[in-house]
Amino acid sequence: MLIPRFSLSQDPKTLTIKLLARYCKLGDLEVEVEENCFLFSCCPYYLRLSLPGRIVDNDNTKSSYDTDTGEFTFTFDKVIPGEEFEDLAYITKFLVKKVDASYGFEDENEKIVVLSGDTVEEDIGEVKDCLTFGFGFALQGGAYFKSIHTEYFDVFNVDPFKQSLEERRKLRLKYEVLKFDKDYYLGDLLEPDDIEGIIQQVPPWKTHTSSAHFTNKELDFLKDLPNKDYKLSEIQTNYVFNSLIDILYAYCYNQRVNEYEENSESGWNIATLSASLSWLDVFETPRETLVFAFRRSLIYPLYRNFNLSLKVLDDLHQLLHLGEEYILKCLIEIYYIFLNGDSCRYILNNLFIKDYIIYVMKWDKSKWLEYLESLYKVTIKKDELGLNLREIEEDIVLIQQMMNLDVKDDENDSTDSEDSSDEDGDSSGVETDTSDESGNETSK
Repeated sequence: MLIPRFSLSQDPKTLTIKLLARYCKLGDLEVEVEENCFLFSCCPYYLRLSLPGRIVDNDNTKSSYDTDTGEFTFTFDKVIPGEEFEDLAYITKFLVKKVDASYGFEDENEKIVVLSGDTVEEDIGEVKDCLTFGFGFALQGGAYFKSIHTEYFDVFNVDPFKQSLEERRKLRLKYEVLKFDKDYYLGDLLEPDDIEGIIQQVPPWKTHTSSAHFTNKELDFLKDLPNKDYKLSEIQTNYVFNSLIDILYAYCYNQRVNEYEENSESGWNIATLSASLSWLDVFETPRETLVFAFRRSLIYPLYRNFNLSLKVLDDLHQLLHLGEEYILKCLIEIYYIFLNGDSCRYILNNLFIKDYIIYVMKWDKSKWLEYLESLYKVTIKKDELGLNLREIEEDIVLIQQMMNLDVKDDENDSTDSEDSSDEDGDSSGVETDTSDESGNETSK
C-alpha cells in the first residue's frame, strides 16, 4: 500500500486533511475517525494518523474530491473548539507506526503483553560501548552497520570499528595540522577581493519572517520517513545538538560560497567541513563545536578567510532563529545533495541526516532553546583555533614592514645619487667659468 502525500491545517474550530491519491479506486474508499485517530483507505493508498488532538465526524464534516488533481479534502470539527493542534507541519510524527497498526481501533479484549526487564544490564553495556566506539546519529550507527566497506573510505577518514572516539579526535587534529597551508591562508588574507564579494551577499533566509511551508517534494519525503522515537541519554542529546550545529555550519558555508545554489562541490564541502560527518567525531560544548568548524573552514575549502567564517556564523544564527521548519528544510536539502552526489556520500543520510530530520520534529523544544541560548553567547577568536594564525599574521606584517623599509632605503639611495650627480654637474660648470675668467685676465 502507498502512503498518499498529505498535509494538515487548522482554524480555531476545525482540522483539514488534504491528501493526494490520483490513482485510487473510489469504490474502495473508506474513511474512519475516532477521537484522535484518522484512517483513509482507498486502494492502492492507505493512511493512518494519530493526531495531536481529538476530532469528530458529525453533520458539520465536509469532504470533497477533485477529479482533475486527485486530491481529497476532509474537514472535521475539533472536539474542543479553540484547541491548538501543535506541529501540524511535521507530518511524519503523526504517522501510526507499523507496530501500532491497530492503534485507536483495537479489540477491547486484546491484552497488553508486558516484556521482562532483564535486558537492562545489557542495554547499559551497549550504551557504554556506544559512547566509546559509536558513530552516526547519537552514536547509534553501529546498530545498523556491522562493518564499513572500502568504498566508504572516500567519505570517512577513519574506521569507527577500529578507532575509538578518543583516537579519532587525536588523528583528526594531527591530520588537520598537516593539511593547513599558511601560504594559502595568507593569500586569501592579503588578496581578499573575491572573498569580500562573497561576504557581502545576503542569504535568502534573512528576508523570511514567517513560518516555512514545505514543498510537495518535501512533503513526499516526510511522509515516507519512519515515525521513530528516540530515547537518548543526556550525553547523547548533547552530542546530537552539537553535531547538528556542526553540520548546519558546513551547510551555511557551502550556501554562501556557492551563491546559495547547489553545485557539484556541495556534497564535498558539507561532508568535509563537518568533522561529525567526515571523522565521525562528537563535541562536548557549543564552543568546541564552533572552534572546530572555524578551524576546518580555514584548512580545506576553496576560500579560507576568518572574516568569511565569522559571516557564516552570522548566517547560522539567522537560520536558527527562524525555527525548526527551516532547519528541516536545510536537512532535507542536504539529504538530496548527498543522495545525488558521488563518493557514496548517500551513506551519510542513513547514518545522520534522516534520523536528524525525524528527531528535530519530535525533540524537546525547551532543551533545544536552552542549548541555543548558550550557543548564541559563543564568540570565536583566532587564538582558539590552534593554527598559530596570530603569529603567521604578525610575521607577514613584519616582513611587509621590512620590505617597505628596503624600498624606502633604495629610494633614498637613488635620491642621494641623483643629488650627488647634480652637484657634480654644477661644480664642473663653475670651474669652466673661472678658467675663462682667468684666461681673460691673463691675456690682459
